[in-house]
Amino acid sequence: MKRNRPDKELNVKKIAEKLESMGLSQSKLASELGVSRQVVSKWMKNEKFPHPEKLLRLAHILKLSFNEIVVRLASEEGPIIAFRKKGRHKISEDYIEAAKYMGSLLGKLVPYLPFDNFSRPASLIDPKLDYEYIHKITKEIRANIDATGTSEISFQSLISFFNQYHAVIIPVFWGTKDQHENALHIYLPKTMTTWIYLNLDSKIHDFKFWMAHELGHVKSPDLKGDEAEDFADAFAGALLIDEETAKNEYIQMCRLRTIPKQINRLRKIAEKLVVSPITVYYEINKYARHINRSEIDLESNSAIYKADTVFNKQFDTVSQYLFENKKPTASEYISCPKKLFQSPFFDALRSFLKENRKSAGFIQSILNLPLADAHYLYEELC
Repeated sequence: MKRNRPDKELNVKKIAEKLESMGLSQSKLASELGVSRQVVSKWMKNEKFPHPEKLLRLAHILKLSFNEIVVRLASEEGPIIAFRKKGRHKISEDYIEAAKYMGSLLGKLVPYLPFDNFSRPASLIDPKLDYEYIHKITKEIRANIDATGTSEISFQSLISFFNQYHAVIIPVFWGTKDQHENALHIYLPKTMTTWIYLNLDSKIHDFKFWMAHELGHVKSPDLKGDEAEDFADAFAGALLIDEETAKNEYIQMCRLRTIPKQINRLRKIAEKLVVSPITVYYEINKYARHINRSEIDLESNSAIYKADTVFNKQFDTVSQYLFENKKPTASEYISCPKKLFQSPFFDALRSFLKENRKSAGFIQSILNLPLADAHYLYEELC
């Protein structure tokens, strides 16, 4: 029986034409891809779909783009992907497709989650990028977790929210790459579940912002693309730096006449609230714009950006803090989601692997890690 992926299939006609023009047989293609002839045959019959790494290799060998070798199928229930934006960095189509494939695998774990499968978690009716609106909803959230006034939002307070919204935190070690790998958000509309990969190799102050950012996504599942990212960023900033703090700090910053003094003030507030100085800076200026006052300018000679970099270098990454600068054992890593993030991820994964007799390759794909590490985890899980 034909088993297409829900949102795409290979453009077998285009691929066959390219193979013929290049004088490549399916057997030769299989050899170059490191798979069996039978696997390629199933691809060409659209009975199976290549894993992301094989798909990228296939496109490279045939010198075709992703859009040339893949046909999109109409689907309203495919995974919805969101990335934490970094400046003007663009996400490649291949990277998005790899994330969607991870989403399709996560869907297999849903039956093993301890969630209510009959109702949708509460979400915002009409989320919008309006200063007063965003501060109103974040003020309500702060009140719900007893973080009233100008007090700090703790990590545990943020974590407690995710389970309420059918959100599964997946801590990962993705290094310190300058990509969108600090946080990956996958929403599965069909099951109304959210899966959040949080990079433990992030600096601890940035990590808190990304957690708040992901909570913004969880509260607004109907938003997509840049609109979703912009809303999540605004939500995170307002949640971590309440309006009263932004107002007080704007007044204080206006009284300070030199950039070094202003930077030093930002650093003190950032350290107190466990956020980055640039987050405080942005929220102060959002308040200034809201009341039609002049913004604080710390961007001359990139002063605020340099200060933010220096500030973050003083602190450990989340993984260094959690595991005391040591590489965790498989057992320590597997216990981490449940113990520290109240996440059922590895419990669900263990049950799925045992019941369906899956191999370490499934772990490799769902966590985007090297196969050797996947085998290490597989032995502990199974």
